[in-house]
Amino acid sequence: MRARNGRECGGVTLVELMVTLGVLAILLVAAIPSFLDYFDRSAVRGAADGVISLISDARAEAVKNDLDINIAMAGSGGAWCVGANAASAPSGGNPAPGAIACDCSDSSQCFVSGQHLVLAATDYPGVQAGSSMTALTFDSRLGVVSPLASRSLTLTSPRGKYDLAVQVNPLGQARLCVPASKPSIVGVPSC
Repeated sequence: MRARNGRECGGVTLVELMVTLGVLAILLVAAIPSFLDYFDRSAVRGAADGVISLISDARAEAVKNDLDINIAMAGSGGAWCVGANAASAPSGGNPAPGAIACDCSDSSQCFVSGQHLVLAATDYPGVQAGSSMTALTFDSRLGVVSPLASRSLTLTSPRGKYDLAVQVNPLGQARLCVPASKPSIVGVPSC
């Protein structure tokens, strides 16, 4: 662009600016579905990782402290919680009593080694839980599930596109997998 006196001026024309803004708007509109998909996957992955961590921590504490630990789940859909509760310490030469299930919706319950061990749907907005996982107890000596049986919990992303299953085998090991009917998530194997 030249000024009236023949010198060159710096800057952009209005047409150049409008073309740039138009291209930017098209790229932004094309990227929105990818961002929404990313946030959907991240929400369900965060919740599933939280449940896996709670289960693993409870199992480790059961063996470390030689106390049974119960993990209970309450609710389903958008109102769910998972909590762990340790058995009382032995006293008076008597063996420790068994761990009892806690009400994870009550903030005065669900303690392991003095730490409140609860995950709630409010920690992961929009993530839905399938039917409740049946309660399980980790044996204090071996960390195995008592009674020996597998447990499973399915979590669904806020928009319902992705599911992740948290599976606990009889040995007490928790794993994460994607149900066969749902789209895959990078780094998570199929069930």
